[in-house]
Amino acid sequence: MPKAVEVIDCTLRDGEQTPGVWFTVQEKVQLALLLDQAGIGVLDAGFPGASAADMDAMQEMRDAGVRASICATARPVHQDIAAAVKAKSDEVFMFMPTSDLRLKETLGVTRDDAARIMRSGVEDIIEHELGVNVVFEDATRADPNYMIRLVNEVCAPGTVNRLILADSVGCGHPASMRTLVRTLRTQLDPGISLCTHAHNDYGLATANTLAAIEAGARSISCTVNGIGERAGNADLAECLAAMTHLHFIEHGVDALKLPELSRFVERASGIHMSATKPVTGYNVYRHESGVHVDSMLKDTRSYEVLPPSWIGYERDYVFGKHSGASLVRHVLGQANREVDDAIARRVVDRVKKMVSEKDKVRHEEAFEAKEAFTESALAGVPPELVIAEYDRLVAEDAV
Repeated sequence: MPKAVEVIDCTLRDGEQTPGVWFTVQEKVQLALLLDQAGIGVLDAGFPGASAADMDAMQEMRDAGVRASICATARPVHQDIAAAVKAKSDEVFMFMPTSDLRLKETLGVTRDDAARIMRSGVEDIIEHELGVNVVFEDATRADPNYMIRLVNEVCAPGTVNRLILADSVGCGHPASMRTLVRTLRTQLDPGISLCTHAHNDYGLATANTLAAIEAGARSISCTVNGIGERAGNADLAECLAAMTHLHFIEHGVDALKLPELSRFVERASGIHMSATKPVTGYNVYRHESGVHVDSMLKDTRSYEVLPPSWIGYERDYVFGKHSGASLVRHVLGQANREVDDAIARRVVDRVKKMVSEKDKVRHEEAFEAKEAFTESALAGVPPELVIAEYDRLVAEDAV
């Protein structure tokens, strides 16, 4: 495995493509600055060819002093690449489908057509003196032999920075991802970094990203909180934690910045994280079960391998339905009380009784509020308003 892996964040682009999610220009700039301060070196910052707001935001990121490489997503067409130039991009993520399904059914082109279009796009980006990154969209459903041909025809040494393999529909699994990365890595010039962009439709985005690293990928693409289209993308915090503590891979990102990034994206996106979300979730470093707490009080490694201090959190013990006498004795000892074991066990019984007698009115209220907020905040514009706006414009043109 590589000693170090480059982390690319695409929250600003793919994260915002989450249905119903939209960021203001100010939020995009602030998020870019937070990512930059955290040590993320490459930002997939937007699709300026498709969004005037992305164009404005990327220009303002540059003016705000973002040090990370600001990259524009683009199709291999001149107007998109011209928009990337206007947006003051450093690099372009040029994407093109590679699966026969997408080429034939979506675009209506042949493999030869696609190769020619991609070569033309790469040449256009080079002429504008921007960094070139080629994205093989839908790579996990494409013919590996065709992708090898594309590598040889499109990814010329010295012209392409990265080759991004996109699991666009999240159908890859770790074994297939390892095989795909190994297959294409052998065809690539060593100067071109192989990167993965994983979607989470089967809950495997982080696993697939790590599998790609194990097979030799030197760059990965993630989003804060794992937001993104459908089930989202590989989660930034999860990938960083696994690289740090399981694989001992350098990545240059300050983990202490992860909670702030997570909360910012929660507020801005309207997608709120579960208390059990890995790494940054509210409950990740909290313990209640009596057996677990008793073991943790003796040695925190008993039920905790990811240290809370890594992201600036503190460990916490919770009194609840499953608590035991060990935690009562621990708390009393910290309060300099002489502990009577019999009374401590009676306190545990009282705690359990308190919990069992609580009603769940607030649970119902919180659930209903969450449902109402989600339906409203992520709804987008109703179809009837789109139809009404169309009719209004038709009427104006007729006058």
